Amino acid sequence: MGEKISKTCSFPVLIFFAVFFIAATIAFASKKEREGRDLDEIKFWHSIGLYNKDVLNSLITAFNENNRQTPVKGVFQGNEEDLYLKLFSQEKLPDIVQVPVHLLPSLQENGYIVDITPFIPDKIYEDIPEKIWKSVSIENKTYGMPFSYNVGILFVNQHIIRISGVRQDEIPMSWEKIAAIAGKIKKNSRGKWGLYIPLETTAQFISFTQSYTGRPVIENGKIEINTGEVIGAMRFLQQLVYKDKIMPAKITVDEGEGLFLSGNLGIMLASSLKLVHTESKLPYDLNVWNLPGGKETAPTIEGTCLAILASDPKREKDAFKFVEYLVDYENAIKWHTHTGSPSIKTSVKKSFDLLIFYEDNPNHMTSAIDLEKGEVFNPASGFSNVDNIIKKALEEIMINGEDPEDILNIAQTEIDKLDLVY
Repeated sequence: MGEKISKTCSFPVLIFFAVFFIAATIAFASKKEREGRDLDEIKFWHSIGLYNKDVLNSLITAFNENNRQTPVKGVFQGNEEDLYLKLFSQEKLPDIVQVPVHLLPSLQENGYIVDITPFIPDKIYEDIPEKIWKSVSIENKTYGMPFSYNVGILFVNQHIIRISGVRQDEIPMSWEKIAAIAGKIKKNSRGKWGLYIPLETTAQFISFTQSYTGRPVIENGKIEINTGEVIGAMRFLQQLVYKDKIMPAKITVDEGEGLFLSGNLGIMLASSLKLVHTESKLPYDLNVWNLPGGKETAPTIEGTCLAILASDPKREKDAFKFVEYLVDYENAIKWHTHTGSPSIKTSVKKSFDLLIFYEDNPNHMTSAIDLEKGEVFNPASGFSNVDNIIKKALEEIMINGEDPEDILNIAQTEIDKLDLVY
């Protein structure tokens, strides 16, 4: 009887252990599968933060829904300079990086990024203008997929223009006319600021000074920042701040944008990449003006591209799959219509979808026109040294109020010592 009871009791125990073993095996297999997916996950570092992060995240989510074996994880790494420095300081690097085109040569020289020429189909090459491809090419090899290219435009609060008694049916064709409008805003709108022109980067400096002078800053392979015309442009800005007091002094770009969005600033120079965000946050009608220009200069285009970091061939191929997706026809249209960044693809620019969109959103056309006329800001390798010199000069002039001629002469001497050809 005891032996029979023992055998009877052991059967459920065996069943229990069998079920437990199967469950544990499934759980272990699932854990390994999850770990495998983590290993296969494509890391994408970018600098798309406050303004357009929701647009980018929606594109990443849509990609991952159809690519569960190799999902992409987007990681915001601060501004473009922060991201660039992290590439040189961290051990665990991403698979894809969004980088300004003028920093691409440095990454290539240090062996960080791969030639993606073999990955790019002919149809993509044929759909993007040559001047854009030149900005991501080194020695006839392509090291970045053109992604987001933008120009500086003037955002105009139409409500402030109206209450200031300004009648402006046409876009002003000179900075003096813009300053006159800004002066009326300051005088007639109960303390609102008239104009804000941020100058925190070399690209912003070149864009403004070329627009003001009508002459190129970079010519015959040489950058010249101490010509009489450039000095005059910087004195014009100083006067707006310190004499006329129609432009706020010693504020950051973020603070300037805060003034504009709160309805306390009439005109602001900003990137086309911020157009949709500004339209959605400004509680008044927004108008957009091109920058004034001359026959000898073109709008300055600032571009970012998608580069793939060196890895094994399969991983590089998987990374390019996402890169190609991010710039395809539908996503190129979405990026333009949802951010304001003008499209660089011919097929998109000629599309019926975009023509219909422009009828209801004419502000988007301003940057699209400037992109056609513009030149990509893409100086020679070694530019970071020049950038630091110019940033220091801008701080001395615009923050400390130093004489532009003295400061720009000193800066030019330092630049000449670098002996760089552009």
